[in-house]
Amino acid sequence: MKLFRKKEMPVKLDFAACGKILIDSLRFSFSITSDGKASNKGLCVSFSGEAINSGEVTLTDLEYLENKGGKLTAKKISMPLITKKDGKRIYQAKLQNLRISDASKRIEDGQTIEDALSSIISKDMQFKVTPHYKGDGEPEVMLNVYPYENALTGSCTKWLKCTSDRNWFEHNLK
Repeated sequence: MKLFRKKEMPVKLDFAACGKILIDSLRFSFSITSDGKASNKGLCVSFSGEAINSGEVTLTDLEYLENKGGKLTAKKISMPLITKKDGKRIYQAKLQNLRISDASKRIEDGQTIEDALSSIISKDMQFKVTPHYKGDGEPEVMLNVYPYENALTGSCTKWLKCTSDRNWFEHNLK
């Protein structure tokens, strides 16, 4: 009889919730969840794309909503506009001390549905940022969040449109 060792999951992130569009001066929220093993090495949040590089879209006021005992506390996070080696400019926030939880331990045996849901939500990492855009079109910005321990295959990425139309939802959703 052979025993097989269970393959360990890598550190991996996924979006728990993420909006569709960045609207000028309105707070934009997104949540990240673990989809792999735990890590103490933190993660990086970046926003990039031609609209960021050109300065057409700017971002301010990145916050991380820390959950302590069921109470959310907003912490401002530095997200400077940096120039990469290829000359492109991106916003980048380094959260090297942020703990990523183990996805397999999000729900404990014997938990009620309410407790399980609370446990899952409490382990999500929630962020808010304010976009600024005054143009007429809808340029795209790439949101990328990656764990330092597994940056290549553990990241989650989403392309988001930007608009200056504060009534975008009224004009576009039926």
